[in-house]
Amino acid sequence: MNNSPPSSSYRWLVLGIIMMGTFSVMLNSSIVNVALPHMMNAFGVNRNQIEWVSTGFMLASAVVMPLVGWVIGRVGHKALYLGALALFTFGAAVSAFSWDYNSLIGARIITAIGAGGIQPVGMAIVASLFEPHERGKALGIWGTGVMLGPALGPTLGGYLTDWFTWRAIFSVNLPIGLVTLLAGAAVMKSEKSIPRTRVPFDWWGFFFLSIVLICGLLALSKGQEKGWDSTYIRTCIALTVAGLILFVTVESTTRHPLLDLSLFRYFNYSLSMVLAIFRSIGLFGGLFLLPIFLQNMSGFTTIKAGLWMMPGAIMIGIMMPVAGRLADRYNPRWLATFGTAITGFSLLMYGYLDPLSNATMIIGWQLVRGVGLALMMAPLITAAINSVPPDKVAVASSFLNVVQRVAGSFGIALLNTYVTNSISSHSLRLGELIGMRSENFRYFASHVSDVVSRQMQGLGSTSAASEIISKLVLRHVPDLPTSEYGRGLLYSLDSLFHRASVMGFDNGFVLAGWIVLAGLPFCLLLKPGWYQADGSKIQIG
Repeated sequence: MNNSPPSSSYRWLVLGIIMMGTFSVMLNSSIVNVALPHMMNAFGVNRNQIEWVSTGFMLASAVVMPLVGWVIGRVGHKALYLGALALFTFGAAVSAFSWDYNSLIGARIITAIGAGGIQPVGMAIVASLFEPHERGKALGIWGTGVMLGPALGPTLGGYLTDWFTWRAIFSVNLPIGLVTLLAGAAVMKSEKSIPRTRVPFDWWGFFFLSIVLICGLLALSKGQEKGWDSTYIRTCIALTVAGLILFVTVESTTRHPLLDLSLFRYFNYSLSMVLAIFRSIGLFGGLFLLPIFLQNMSGFTTIKAGLWMMPGAIMIGIMMPVAGRLADRYNPRWLATFGTAITGFSLLMYGYLDPLSNATMIIGWQLVRGVGLALMMAPLITAAINSVPPDKVAVASSFLNVVQRVAGSFGIALLNTYVTNSISSHSLRLGELIGMRSENFRYFASHVSDVVSRQMQGLGSTSAASEIISKLVLRHVPDLPTSEYGRGLLYSLDSLFHRASVMGFDNGFVLAGWIVLAGLPFCLLLKPGWYQADGSKIQIG
């Protein structure tokens, strides 16, 4: 990070500092959701309000990421990284000691501003410290923090919330942040000898890009809740499209754009942007669908589901440095192709998952998927960063992280919507098996009639389960007791919906698998090679 080549020990020590900061950010982004009900009770707010603890963080961090390239030119890597880490740690401390709902939201936005700078500047620092033929291994180690944070967050959040309080999920970042901050200040070298690029800030470009990110992410995160045909979502989508058109127009005409559109002339960089969508489906197909399946379908607690997810996270942590080292030595197209193939295949195998699946089925394919994700991520990130000239790495890393963030939200929204619609479709199909003229339907109708008649006569039991049915049948008589037949009907309907839910989740896994496999042709298009420090291009076999 200065004019003289850094020593090997210095580079790896700084890499450790960067990885710890990145891990803390990724942990913070995934640890919160499990504690939202506790925060809701503590501050006396409703579900829509408390969701802004996560939504506000997501939006603020996404808007900050594109600024990293411009800020690095102004203040340098070290100042930006340590400043972002200090802001992130301060925000986490305020979150832990927040006194009301508004202070918590404000603290989360402060945390997000710091978090939005840490990941892209960390990638840029790694690219500036290591020669292109070493970046794969370095980015693989750095990527371990990126992958482990989301995998460990829900489990750790469940433990901290159950054993201590919801405030502990923010406090856990304080020692990590402070130690990393002190180590960075002591170890990382100054960049005073490197000239600064003081170009004007692209305010219009930033304004239109912020509209794209905020409205787009809101549409993706709220689409299932508010309905994809709702006015709210349609407005968000319209603003996203309009903002994107205006952003591209501004960036193509301004002298000093926030995003240098010439980056997309570098084939591997553009291809990595596309493949980020497929990789996000593979990542969140497991991190999003599998824990929900284990909790809702198999009856696992949050902590138990997290523990069953742990082997997959450990496998990713082990394989990321290995995959990075392989990316330095071999053509990225073959590594990415192999990783994509086994990731997609492992998700297809989860299409056979059911509530009674054994440990071999649940954990075994997680291990396979962990190997595949590592072989997807390390070569793709390395190929993307190595494909651009050294002076464009900072901006390239910023927008690569933005696309990964948006692709992750898109993957979750897609799978969530598809699974929900599949469950509804299977419920209707299973319900149609009881025809109106069939013996089963007459049996069902006789029991409903018996429930109604006994309620009208004041007969039957008073169980809570049966009362639900009676309230559905007789909405205008909410307090009448019900018969034991109602309980049987409720159990029958519950069994039907449970089976439909299992089938819906299985369909979601299969869809995720086929989408990942659809990325195989794109992987085969990756080209080997990198840029040297002097800007010359080297091709490798």
